[in-house]
Amino acid sequence: MHKLDVKDYKILKELDKDYRKSFSEIAKTVGLSKNSIALRFEKLKEYIMHGAVGIDNELLGYKMVKVFYSFDYYDEKIENQLIQELKKHKNILWVARFYGPFDISICLMVRDLNNLVTHITQFNERFAKQIREKEIQIVSKQFFCRHGYLYGETLPVNTKVFQTEKRYILSDKEKKILSTFRNDPRMSIIEISKKTNISPKTISVILKKLEKNKIITGYYMTLDNTKFNLNTFKILIQIYNTKHAKDFEEYLISLPNIRHFRKMLGLWDYEIDLVYPNMKELHKQIDVIKQKFPGIFKKTSFVSFGERIVTNKESFLE
Repeated sequence: MHKLDVKDYKILKELDKDYRKSFSEIAKTVGLSKNSIALRFEKLKEYIMHGAVGIDNELLGYKMVKVFYSFDYYDEKIENQLIQELKKHKNILWVARFYGPFDISICLMVRDLNNLVTHITQFNERFAKQIREKEIQIVSKQFFCRHGYLYGETLPVNTKVFQTEKRYILSDKEKKILSTFRNDPRMSIIEISKKTNISPKTISVILKKLEKNKIITGYYMTLDNTKFNLNTFKILIQIYNTKHAKDFEEYLISLPNIRHFRKMLGLWDYEIDLVYPNMKELHKQIDVIKQKFPGIFKKTSFVSFGERIVTNKESFLE
């Protein structure tokens, strides 16, 4: 594996702030030539799992819903059945495998309650004999953090997605463009043009418009945390009251090991994703949080992230 040096870390930081940033722009900041950045980027790809264009689902009128399931037993056969079933539901964005009190988590994007009821009911009926427990959570706030462990003390601005009454209706061209480079934010405007048959000038104007209207929240990469000797953990938290919720959220944003977290309506108040070398280090951080916010935690549940087993195309881009 390519060993990272100081320049590599500087490149990763620039990509982390804006994964669409050009090699020329990165070169000016890092102090290398454009060609050197391009060569290093090819080697750095082994550290990067994937990229994504951030989209504000709330502005498009879609609510994120998380459903956590545990089964009486879970094996490869059950997982294959789940995958085949969940691929059929267009409002399901992704499904992840967990280890701990829950076996899987389903993430849906829904416009109204009827869509949610339909999808969940169909799934529950299909696997009624195997399901032991299920919990439905409606997401009210989303906080997306950069890879804080790259930065030390100074962290870049994070992205927040909140409930809003504003609505933005995507045009067919906007949907086509977003769908084309949604999972490849470094795709050039020329490449997008070839794939969509939309002129480069029109694409450039549309992207600037979507950025200005905050539909595009940013361009992100996801690093393979295991290559930095870090594991991904998820904590589900109930709190006693919301009196100190804002201070609690701002504190979470400041932590370099936070990847993202969500404020939710349901049994759990927060879903928090963190990266730490091991469970022992994670527990140390939890103890610090408890000392800083005494009496805020009512209940916690720890989950280890496995992998995504289903990723569907976003229905709002079709």
